[in-house]
Amino acid sequence: MVYGGPSAEHEISCVSARRIVRTALESGFVVKAIGLTHDKRWVDATRVLSDIDEVDALASPDDLLHHDKGVELGHLDEGLPPDAVVFPALHGPFGEDGVIQGHLEAINVPYVGAGVLSSAVCMDKGISKSVLHDNRLPVAAWRLVSRSAWSPEILEEALGALGLPVFVKPANLGSSIGVAKVSDAAALGDAVLTAFEFDDHVILEEFIRGRELELALMGNEDVRVTKAGEIIASREFYDYDDKYVLGAAETIAPTDLTDAQLAHARRVASDAYRALRVEGLARVDLFLAEDDEIVVNEVNTMPGFTPISMFPMLWEAEGLPFRAVVEELVTLARARHARRRLLRTHRAP
Repeated sequence: MVYGGPSAEHEISCVSARRIVRTALESGFVVKAIGLTHDKRWVDATRVLSDIDEVDALASPDDLLHHDKGVELGHLDEGLPPDAVVFPALHGPFGEDGVIQGHLEAINVPYVGAGVLSSAVCMDKGISKSVLHDNRLPVAAWRLVSRSAWSPEILEEALGALGLPVFVKPANLGSSIGVAKVSDAAALGDAVLTAFEFDDHVILEEFIRGRELELALMGNEDVRVTKAGEIIASREFYDYDDKYVLGAAETIAPTDLTDAQLAHARRVASDAYRALRVEGLARVDLFLAEDDEIVVNEVNTMPGFTPISMFPMLWEAEGLPFRAVVEELVTLARARHARRRLLRTHRAP
């Protein structure tokens, strides 16, 4: 288990990690928990997690990193057993963008979730939208704005193309951090500057009026898709506070769709998963527009595993308890690693 990380989603990762570790211990796995601090120091928290009661007694999930039993490590693979499978429960940059996946590939360790390319592409909202669009999958209209080349004129052009309201998002972040829904053109510049505090590229995205759906997927070559869940926000949109602080948003898993709507949503989610070369798992976020069209919002390659996270809730609604989900993800990681080890690394003589 690797968790924490130097991103604005650090705390959410710690909450996910505590639940995954507790479940893995209950399933009989031998767990080595390695945390990554905000300043990129590796900490072995395995002694902290020696028993489930101690995990549950921690005052805060972040205590997994800062507990006095933690031991600082020189590098990630220090002391990893030869049959280890890494569960990188890291959200956002460094953890979900291909960086940690590339390191694990370099040290030849199997890991849960998408590979380097897929992780990087799905993390970047601009690149992933381009790939989905090129694969003829429906996405909201958007404009990409870079820190090095933006101006009031560029924002004015974007507003003319996208209309109001418009969403402003850091291109590489999750959990709705740095995201704003702008309904007044005069507020757009400030929203863009706020998003630039988190990333060098910002997405301006058309507002889609409709229902917010989420589907959970697991698999490598063969992919399983759950029924759709639905988020009903209590605020202007489903922002970080609505997700993790207020607890006021309504989460329905599964939600009520017609057979045709569900089949359409599943087909689009599966096509997006394959177009972006995802393996292991993903949560695909969709809009069901007022005309019954399905629009892809985002593909999350390492969704949250907190008690209120949609991914485990949807699988539980399918009859698959969280323990079975964790076990299947480890199995998929081993299978992918074994398959890729068969690829040739030398040209024919």
